[in-house]
Amino acid sequence: MSLQKNIYAKVILPLKLRIDISYLVPEHLSPSIKRGCRVKVKFSGREYLAIVSSIDDNCGSYKGKVSEIIEIVDGFSALDEHFRFWEWLADYYMCTMGEVCRAASGNFPLVSVKASRVKKRVASVGGDFTLSMEQQRAKNEIEKSFKEQKPALLAGVTGSGKTEIYMSLSQEVVNKGGVVLYMVPEIALSRQLEERLGKVFGEKLVTFHSAMTPASRRDTAQRVADAGSGNGLLILGLRSSLFLPFSKLDLIIIDEEHDSSYKQSEPSPRYQGRDAAIVLAGIFKSNVLLGSATPSFESIYNSNSGRYRLVRLNERYHGAEHPEVEILDIIKERKAGRLKGLFSAIVLKEIENRLLLNEQVLIFRNRRSYSPMVQCEECGYIPLCSHCNTSLSYHKNKKELCCHYCDFHIPFNLVCSNCGKGSLTEKGSGTEMVAEKIAEIFPDAVVERFDAETTGKKSEEKRMLKDFASGKIDILVGTQMISKGFDFKGLSLVVIINADSMLAIDDFRANERAYQLLEQLSGRAGRGEKRGKIIVQSSLGSHPVYSSFQEGDKRLYDQLKERQEFGYPPFVRMIRLTVRGGDKLRVNEASNVLEQKLNLLKGAETSGPFIPVVDRIRGEFISHFWIKLPRSGNSLAKRWISTIAIEVEKKISGVTVVPDVDPQ
Repeated sequence: MSLQKNIYAKVILPLKLRIDISYLVPEHLSPSIKRGCRVKVKFSGREYLAIVSSIDDNCGSYKGKVSEIIEIVDGFSALDEHFRFWEWLADYYMCTMGEVCRAASGNFPLVSVKASRVKKRVASVGGDFTLSMEQQRAKNEIEKSFKEQKPALLAGVTGSGKTEIYMSLSQEVVNKGGVVLYMVPEIALSRQLEERLGKVFGEKLVTFHSAMTPASRRDTAQRVADAGSGNGLLILGLRSSLFLPFSKLDLIIIDEEHDSSYKQSEPSPRYQGRDAAIVLAGIFKSNVLLGSATPSFESIYNSNSGRYRLVRLNERYHGAEHPEVEILDIIKERKAGRLKGLFSAIVLKEIENRLLLNEQVLIFRNRRSYSPMVQCEECGYIPLCSHCNTSLSYHKNKKELCCHYCDFHIPFNLVCSNCGKGSLTEKGSGTEMVAEKIAEIFPDAVVERFDAETTGKKSEEKRMLKDFASGKIDILVGTQMISKGFDFKGLSLVVIINADSMLAIDDFRANERAYQLLEQLSGRAGRGEKRGKIIVQSSLGSHPVYSSFQEGDKRLYDQLKERQEFGYPPFVRMIRLTVRGGDKLRVNEASNVLEQKLNLLKGAETSGPFIPVVDRIRGEFISHFWIKLPRSGNSLAKRWISTIAIEVEKKISGVTVVPDVDPQ
C-alpha cells in the first residue's frame, strides 16, 4: 500500500512579504484545492485569508515551518487573467504581490450574494441621446481605432458631448451581452453620472467605489462575476474597480483621463489607474477609449508616437459657444482701489448682473477651510500640527484648528497660547471664508459651499448638486471637486480667486495641471443657449498658462519639447524614493547610505536627498530621492533599486524606504 504523497499550496498573504510561503494541503481538501481559490491559514500567530498561487508536491524555496491549510473559503476564485494583472502591478510599481492582493481582496466576495440583495433598477429604457454629425464622425473614428486594436484618445472640448459618445458605444456593447467598465476619477462625478446612466441602462448598470457599503460592493462584484455568462453590464467605477472579478471585459472607458486622482498615493500598490487600465485591457483583449478636454502630456505623447489614435471633437454640443475669458490683474485692481476684500469690483458687478438675470455663479477656490493658517498679531506665533510640520487650518464653523494631513484638530481659542496677549488672526482664505464673504455682499442670494467638508454625507452631496442643477442655489463656492464633468444649464459665470496658487507648486507638471483645471472650469459655464464667462483673478496675468487658456491655442502642449530637452516624463520614467521614520537622525543616516548606493546605478539620473517643505507627516520625518530611467528596458534597474531599498531598511531599523513609480 503506497503512502499518500504530500500536496503543498504556495499562497499569497495580504501582507508586505518578500518570500514565498507554502502550506500543506490536508488530505480531505486536496480534491478541492486549486490555483486562485482562497484559503484560511495561520501566519505568525494570526489567521489570514490567502490566495493559492500554485499547487506542487514540494514546498519550493520556503524554509520555514510548514503548517496546514485550515479551510477553503467559498467565494470567487482568481483567474489566470487576474494573476497576470496583479503580477504586472507588483513588478511595475515595485511592490509585493501581497500588497497587490490586499488591494484586490475586498473586491472578491467570500460567498455568493443572493439575487434579492442585488440593487434593483428600472429596466433599460434605451438611449435618451442623439449624436450630432460631429459626434457621429468622432464615434466612427473611435470604432476604426478599435478595429485596428489601438486605444482611442477622444480630445473633445468641454461641453462637446463626450458623454453621449461614451453612452452610445457602451449601449452597443451591453446590448450584445458585453461588459463595459466606465471609469471616472472621483466619487462626486460618479454619483451624478449614475443617475444619468441609470435612465439609459437601467438594471444593467452597477457602480463601484470606496464610499459604498461593503454589502453594496459585494453586490457589484457578484454582478461583475456573473456578467461573464453573457449578461450585458456597465460598471461605473473609480480606479479600484480595476480589481473586480472580471471574467469578461469588452470595453474600458477612461473619462477625464488626465486627472491626477487616478493615481493611488497610499497605500501600496501606488498605481496609476489610467495606465493600469490599458494593461488590463490588453490582458482581456478589450477596446479602450480615453477621453478628456485637456489630454495629459503622456497621452498626447502616446498619440504622437502612434500608440493611440487621436480623435478630436472641437464643437460644443448644440453649437454652444466657448465661454468668454477675462484675466483680471489683481495688482492693478488693488492700486486702482477696485479690490473689495477677496473680490475685484469688476467681479462683484458681473455677479450682480448674473443674479439679476436669474443665472447662476460658481466661485472656485482650491482650498477648503476658513483660512489656511492663523497667526498671533502680537508675537507672530503660528499654531502647528503636533504630528506634521505644517500650520493648522482654521475651520470657523467647527470652531477648531485642523491638520489636513493627519486630521489632528484642537479647539480654536482666539487668545494666543504662546504669549497670552495677542489674538489669532486668519491668514489667507479658504472656501468657507469665500462663501461667508460673498453671502454678506449678496444677502438675498442662496449661497452654498461644495467641498470635502460639506459633502461628507452622500445625501448632502446629492442634495446640493440637485439643488444647483435645478436653480435653487444662486452661488456655489467649491474646490476642485466641482470642476469635472458636471452639467449645470443655468450656470453662466465662473470666478476663480487666488488662481496663482495653482502655479506656485514645485512640480514640473504645475503648468499642465493649472491649464487643465482652467479648461475644466470653463466647461462648466455656458452649457445652455447663452454664452458663459470665466473670470480669473491673478497677479501673474502674463503667465503663459493664462495667455494660452485665454487665446485657446493649446500652446501649452509645446512644452512637450521642453520635457524632452530636460529629460522629464513622458520621455523618461521617474521614480520617487521616500525615506521615512520617526527618528530624524536615522532618516538622515538612511538617506546618506541610500545616496551612496544610488550613485552606483548606471544608466540612470539620480538626485537627492531633498527635504520637502512639509518634512514631517503623521509623526514621520521624510526625505525624497528622484530617479530618471529610460522608458523601456528598465526592469533590471528597478529590481536593483528595490534590492538596495530593502538593504537600507535592514541596516537601519525604524526606517522605511518607499518607491513610487510615475509619481503625481
